Amino acid sequence: MTSTPVISPDLATVRDELGLSPEAVRWLSEHAGSLPGAGGPVLPDDETADRLLTRLGADPRDRADTLAARPDPERHRALWWVLDRMYRHQVSVLGECLPIEGLSGWPALPASTGPVGAHLYVWLYLAALPKVLAYHAERGIPEEVSWASLGVGQGMRAHRTFTGHSGLSLFGTWTPQVHLRGAQFSFGRLDFNRGAVSFGNGACGYAVAVHIPATGRLDADECDRSMAQAREFFGRYFPEEPVAFFTCRSWLLDPQLAEYLPEASNIVRFQQRFDLLPFLPATDVGDADHVVLGYVFERSAPGKEITADLLAELPQDSTLQRAYVAHLRAGRHWHERTGVLPFHEA
Repeated sequence: MTSTPVISPDLATVRDELGLSPEAVRWLSEHAGSLPGAGGPVLPDDETADRLLTRLGADPRDRADTLAARPDPERHRALWWVLDRMYRHQVSVLGECLPIEGLSGWPALPASTGPVGAHLYVWLYLAALPKVLAYHAERGIPEEVSWASLGVGQGMRAHRTFTGHSGLSLFGTWTPQVHLRGAQFSFGRLDFNRGAVSFGNGACGYAVAVHIPATGRLDADECDRSMAQAREFFGRYFPEEPVAFFTCRSWLLDPQLAEYLPEASNIVRFQQRFDLLPFLPATDVGDADHVVLGYVFERSAPGKEITADLLAELPQDSTLQRAYVAHLRAGRHWHERTGVLPFHEA
């Protein structure tokens, strides 16, 4: 591994050279504007990077493409500046749970940044990984839990599916930065992350958010085991953050699904675990139709609208696939809903 010098062009120069979106400029301005001047990223050599990516679940093709797209501080000065600032930000928040105000995902980089840009976040992940593993070890977290929780292969596969390119940077991504905070952990079928909770009178405690990876059936027994492990884990390794309840925000909690699925289905049974918060149309961002499209069909729409022509192309092999198409053809939409569940069993 070779340490590299601090690169200090200004954000305006980097914006213009890379063609960054307003969202990317805003993220970098808000999260990476005033950080320490020493201790920038150190990238692993190719052999180490390949070994790490293998253990993180990356496919052989994605590993090879990543190694061929190594960023260089001299040849890719603007991209290295982005890498440097994002790395420093991630190190600065290591160990923190998700803040009350929420967390914005890493911004998408333009496809015009080429393979190096597309893989920049993979290299960011590899650069920060040793510090995250050290933090886990300091907490006494078992090594097998760390590696099970830090996989990046699924995200890289989704990136290839939705963008047509290997990497991790060409679409906005949320989960990798939560991994690098030391805030998200995986137990069997479900993932969980630490977060602070606030009501009208300010901060009041902690919750554990439940996430459902797109890895197959939502088996009820597997979910039971995952949640039991999470209860034991967070109570043991983060005792200073007393957890009041599980939360889950997902299209899988949309009660409209029960109109199409049998009551005994895994999805409906998963919904029944949670008490739903009221649906507030003003807070609905309206992209759940696209989220479900990606989860159920591993497809993305070419534009903002999901057209009749796209619906006609979609397979109708499962009840869920048929429900998705029928629902949109009826002029309706899917919604992400939020549910809560007491953390401690009665």
